[in-house]
Amino acid sequence: MARFARTVGMKAAKATARHSVRGAASKARRKPLRSATLLGVGLMAGAAAGWFAARRIA
Repeated sequence: MARFARTVGMKAAKATARHSVRGAASKARRKPLRSATLLGVGLMAGAAAGWFAARRIA
């Protein structure tokens, strides 16, 4: 039973990821400037978080 639950969970996660990627691509086609801005902000936030985490560990 555990194997079945794991398989169903993996399929659900895959479908959710696929749906999210398709939605993001569609939105990027409709509003490319906004999409690029949000991507840039996310990139900067991720870089800052990674830098901060690396400094905390070292």
